[in-house]
Amino acid sequence: MGSTGDSVRVNICGNEYSIKADVDIEITKRIADFVNEKMMELKKNSSIRDDAKIAVLSALNIAGELEEYKEKCKEAQKQLSDLKAKVSGLDQKIETVLNGKTR
Repeated sequence: MGSTGDSVRVNICGNEYSIKADVDIEITKRIADFVNEKMMELKKNSSIRDDAKIAVLSALNIAGELEEYKEKCKEAQKQLSDLKAKVSGLDQKIETVLNGKTR
């Protein structure tokens, strides 16, 4: 497995790029594969043939997906926080009952 700071060669939309990885090389390769898939999918499903436009539209699509995941993550964090509060409340009630301090 490659370390961070190493260069890796990737192929995106028929073009080869040498990228200095800020993360593990395998992660960089997976990211490049993901970008390539998104670009090729857009190229296949649209009449656009300009690679620069394909790249920009793919970037916008990926950014949109990221925003959706961020929102879902935020919602999940709120639900987790609410559950923690409920568990804490129940824990206090249980402790009260076990200690014989019922109201």
